[in-house]
Amino acid sequence: MKSFVLTREKLLSAEKGRMFKKTAHLRVALGFPNTYEVGMSNLGFETVYRLLNQMDQVACERFFLFDFPPYRGARTLESNRNIKHFDLISFSVPFELDYPNILQLLKLSEIPLLSSHRKENAPLIIAGGVASTLNPEVLAPFFDCLFIGEAEEMLVEFMELHLSFHHRRVPKEKVLLELSKLKGVYVPRFYEFRYHGDGSVKRMTVQKGVPEKIVSRRVSLKNLETFSPITSPYAHFKNSFLVEVGRGCARGCRFCAAGFAYRPCRFYEGESVLSQVEKHAGDSKHVGLIGSLISDHPELENICQALHSKGYEIGTSSLRVDSISESLLKILVDSGMKTLTIAPEAGTDRMWKVINKKIDREAVLKSAELASGTAIPTLKLYFIVGLPFEREEDVDGIVDLVREVHRIFIKEHKPDKTRGKKRSVLRRLRISVNPFIPKPHTPFQWCGMDQESELKRKLRKIADRLKALRGVHVEKKSVRQAILQGLFSLGNRDIGRGLYYAVEEDLNYRQAWKKAGVGPERIVFRPRELASVLPWNIIDVRLSKSRLVKELKEAQRAAAERR
Repeated sequence: MKSFVLTREKLLSAEKGRMFKKTAHLRVALGFPNTYEVGMSNLGFETVYRLLNQMDQVACERFFLFDFPPYRGARTLESNRNIKHFDLISFSVPFELDYPNILQLLKLSEIPLLSSHRKENAPLIIAGGVASTLNPEVLAPFFDCLFIGEAEEMLVEFMELHLSFHHRRVPKEKVLLELSKLKGVYVPRFYEFRYHGDGSVKRMTVQKGVPEKIVSRRVSLKNLETFSPITSPYAHFKNSFLVEVGRGCARGCRFCAAGFAYRPCRFYEGESVLSQVEKHAGDSKHVGLIGSLISDHPELENICQALHSKGYEIGTSSLRVDSISESLLKILVDSGMKTLTIAPEAGTDRMWKVINKKIDREAVLKSAELASGTAIPTLKLYFIVGLPFEREEDVDGIVDLVREVHRIFIKEHKPDKTRGKKRSVLRRLRISVNPFIPKPHTPFQWCGMDQESELKRKLRKIADRLKALRGVHVEKKSVRQAILQGLFSLGNRDIGRGLYYAVEEDLNYRQAWKKAGVGPERIVFRPRELASVLPWNIIDVRLSKSRLVKELKEAQRAAAERR
């Protein structure tokens, strides 16, 4: 217990911008099922924390997955109270691999994992986030409510209705029935499913007249502010003020949910982004620009120039290779950028056509040339292996492309000796190669993953063929973790039941899946029939199935084209 208290005090004393209420009608414990470092760099988590504390009758405290037990129960950072003593427990869930952490946190606090096992007076337990929006079914057995879509306006409606029930002590069943009538709120207990062996839905039964489909919520960014109210040196983005510049993506890469499930692509006005920084950044001198594809923002260069002129260091997520200009890169470098991140994803023209990423080899090499002409010490490249219709030549293409980038960025780079030795920096090339994981509501949702042995072979081949290159570091990825993520991404409530056995009875996953009666290999590795009813079909992201099928067939045609 001592280590937890000391760490808690250290974290709290270092934070700036925290909002803490000692009294309120409704006390909410808001959880991020990963470390403090990761959670406090998540803009969605920080936004929900801010919005809840701005409500007059609500006080919100945070809790995280602390990795230094022993201590009893998951406790909030602000007051050190066990979360089971709060009126409402909410989780922000952006990553599928955090699902086991959610159950571990509940178990630590002696809260029954299954919603059906909790007593009438137990706190209402809810969740929202990207992962639960794309496919809520693996989490369905554990939550009373799940938010589908963007939470900002939905959260206000939900809390106002819940507060009215809380004051009158309305029975939980009636509360949940009324909450289920809110657009974007999914109450799993009113839906029953039967499944085929491949995880697809055999039959769904809807109770009490609740909607047969849950419509994902979208918000207008026109009058919305999305920024991080708290800065901390212990967050992943140390002492950074995070501000959102846009949502969704108009590019439509066929493996990516941002380009399909989160359409339409929307951007904040440049004036709004700068206004949020001016009003809320406080004494933070580092601004992180957050968005699915910030390099498509029509005012990005102007925003960066304005921030740089005011003395801010600027951080960005990955930039698209065909959107990087020399002038933008100069602003970012002058403002302190140390790593330029780009995501070619593939290494051949054939594969770029398959995934609908409208770039080419020359665009990637041009980005490397632009970076080489600056003082940036590190260039990071993201790739994916195991994509649908991938051939061996496409795996080789990743190696060949990295070698070309290495030649430009490291091998042939000549430091500017006129600036002195102190300005000469060691160049590094960081390569992140990730196994393909099918995502719901994308054209590749019907595709299976490569077998574990095949993924390991491809990753090993790339690493072996690049290890002799000076300054190149290939990040190691766990194939087993990727397969588990794929299972949580594509799974149904039976997979959730297996997860329950793994945590509640401390079984390994092989034992847990067997006890739940599911064959994970049929869900993860085998392609799904286009006619099958997928577990996430209950979610309406306002994108037609015919559109996704059309994109999948376009990918098939691109894969079959002769060079």
